[in-house]
Amino acid sequence: MKRVDEKAREQGISSYSLMENAGLAVADAVQALAGSPCRVVVLAGPGNNGGDGAIAAVELDSLEYEVHVVRIVTEQKSYGDANRAFQSWHHPIEIISLNEIELSDTTSTLILSADVVVDAMFGAGLTRPLSGIVAAMVKLVNDGPAQVVAVDVPSGLSGNTHNVNGPCVEAELTVTFFLHKPAHFLYPGRQLCGSVLLAQIGLDNEQLDQHEPNCYLNEPAVFYSMMPRINTIGHKFHRGHVLVRSGPVESTGAARLSAETALRCGAGLVTVATSHDALLVNAAHLTAVMLKCCDTEHAWKEQLADPRITTVVVGPGNGISEGTRNSVISSLESEKQCVLDADALSCWSDNNWRHEFMKVMASTTASVVLTPHAGEFEHLFGNLSDEQFPSKLHKALEAASQSRAVIVYKGADTVVASPDGRSSINANAPPWLATAGTGDVLAGLIAALLAQGMPPFEASCAAVWLHGAAAESLGYPLCSEDLVGQVANELGNNISTIAKSPTLARSKIK
Repeated sequence: MKRVDEKAREQGISSYSLMENAGLAVADAVQALAGSPCRVVVLAGPGNNGGDGAIAAVELDSLEYEVHVVRIVTEQKSYGDANRAFQSWHHPIEIISLNEIELSDTTSTLILSADVVVDAMFGAGLTRPLSGIVAAMVKLVNDGPAQVVAVDVPSGLSGNTHNVNGPCVEAELTVTFFLHKPAHFLYPGRQLCGSVLLAQIGLDNEQLDQHEPNCYLNEPAVFYSMMPRINTIGHKFHRGHVLVRSGPVESTGAARLSAETALRCGAGLVTVATSHDALLVNAAHLTAVMLKCCDTEHAWKEQLADPRITTVVVGPGNGISEGTRNSVISSLESEKQCVLDADALSCWSDNNWRHEFMKVMASTTASVVLTPHAGEFEHLFGNLSDEQFPSKLHKALEAASQSRAVIVYKGADTVVASPDGRSSINANAPPWLATAGTGDVLAGLIAALLAQGMPPFEASCAAVWLHGAAAESLGYPLCSEDLVGQVANELGNNISTIAKSPTLARSKIK
């Protein structure tokens, strides 16, 4: 955003006009949140966020809101645009120096008596934890009764690390400008921001480097152009053949969830490779999904050698064992498209095994998607330094670079990261999606879309979004068996609508 601002100035766009537009957007948000005029306290920091707050205060005052301004100052004397913004405020200001030790009774009373607090203290460029008197103000705001509108990001949330290191304002509504920031959608920021309103203030793509940002809010516009198209003269082999490796007799359900999802979501054929011991268990549950006995590594390799097999799923219910590791390596060496999930990720926690896995990943030309949750991620990539890779987004991008695979780093804020530097953050998954077996459904959905020709990044983004949409449609509570059919319904609905839509603009995140 610093580069965007610099480019705007180079193009002759007034930085003060941008501040005015931002402040007016904040005032509009306060009106929408509060409804009728009420008591508003604006907490204004020493930088441009404070200037946005001052503009908002002037506007709200003109609309007959009872507005009070608390301004945080430093030893710096000149505040540029922010100082100019405060020249329009003709009422008393409560001044607080960062060097002060305690909040005055006046400031405390103002905050606690407010109906709405506008947090315009510190923006996305914050580089250190809040402390001292500002930390005390944050605590008072969070403990108080007022609704909070944050400017750009809640004070205490870093736009660079996407994380919180110390006290942070908890907002009901956050108003941000031009583009969303990753911190708005990654936890803990998503919870601290409340609802996020994106306001346009006079910037456009002319101020963006054409190669960035490569991060998007995961939504249909990211993947719609790559969605499968049904060929009117095609046949089932045109839509791919998915091979799923089953677990032992006591843990066959996970592989069946993946297989049934793959078939319901458009793969032309699906086969489960099962041990002889588990054959009858799987046969009792499967109909259109085919079965092949596969008791040995040699038998698995024979299955992989079938040229009709296009996509492989390894891991769900497979067990953490040498057999699973060997099956993963054979799958990667077969050059088939691979979705590696669950035990196929957790079985590499030993450093020597991890090195072997990365060596094979470096040599394969296959399209590979890895779908770890936090625990599996650590097994596979070790404990990536929080200092060097401070957020889930940083870690996912590093993992994609190391493995040369698309990473689906699962969770409430699933991140999809590609080795080419693209990424998306998903925000449509409800909390009740966190239940047994839903990850197996996701693996099968990714495999189905890969089998039908979607590139791995777009297939992963589409699968994650459809997975969330299906869970939202089902409501709480859900079980993974119900999710299989609903995911297929969501895919079918979107195939017919998204694929016929006009070009959609993706929501870039800067």
